[in-house]
Amino acid sequence: MSESSFTSKITEENGETKIDKWDWNALKNALDDAGRKFLTNQKDCVETHSLMNGRLLISTIAVLFSLYAIGYDYLYPFPESKLVIIVCVFSYFVSVGILTLYTSFIEKGCFAQIVQKLDNNTYYWNFFSKQKPHKENFYVLTIELQHGNKVIRKIVEQSVAKYFDVNGVLVEKNYYSDLEKICTQMFNEKRE
Repeated sequence: MSESSFTSKITEENGETKIDKWDWNALKNALDDAGRKFLTNQKDCVETHSLMNGRLLISTIAVLFSLYAIGYDYLYPFPESKLVIIVCVFSYFVSVGILTLYTSFIEKGCFAQIVQKLDNNTYYWNFFSKQKPHKENFYVLTIELQHGNKVIRKIVEQSVAKYFDVNGVLVEKNYYSDLEKICTQMFNEKRE
């Protein structure tokens, strides 16, 4: 039986994380980065970038349509390149629409994907975050653990005041200890 040991003791690499505590995006990004750091520093955990690679692929396709239109227009000035420009502009906007759908319905705010291999078992961890509407001081973290066909999902809603001091410095030990408890509990649930 595999035994996962999550630890909240993570070596400090680049000091403290200080943010403007009234800037929600900076606050959310600091917590997301700390969550990713927590997971990637665990035993037998490797970060995967498949969702980000999908986003980059769609973005690259959109940019290639733009570059083709520019290049074609350079070689064959406007009246001649009218149809190609129309097709490329249309294709660009379709690609951006697909990118929007991808980030909204496939990525869904996922900021970390981790593969954990213990013994002969593979576990997939996904971390998602969002802000509750009209509650800027709450951080909603959704953690998914997938093993085979079984998916365990845990949603944690916590006031950000627990993780930041009055000066806007991230208190990593509070955040890491909460993540350690949640991940260990989920890993133990998966075996039941």
